[in-house]
Amino acid sequence: MRDVIAATPPALMLVLAAVGWALVYLARCKWRPFAPCWCCKGSAKHFSSDGKSFRLCWWCGGSGRRKRTGRRVWDRFAKVRNASR
Repeated sequence: MRDVIAATPPALMLVLAAVGWALVYLARCKWRPFAPCWCCKGSAKHFSSDGKSFRLCWWCGGSGRRKRTGRRVWDRFAKVRNASR
């Protein structure tokens, strides 16, 4: 097995790693379409600079979650596909 890995060109290994990463990301977008909001870190609150007061996060609308980019693309393709039928 080591001989096979050692004989594989580095470019092919890089392509296989990229394809593997893409498949894992697509699976996550399919089954877990929401990720924690990057702005509020999933707490749904945006704190002031002194940390005493807060408001709802403007980025996620107070839900603490956001749609993954891959899921947005997935939904857009589904919308276009269904509109053409």
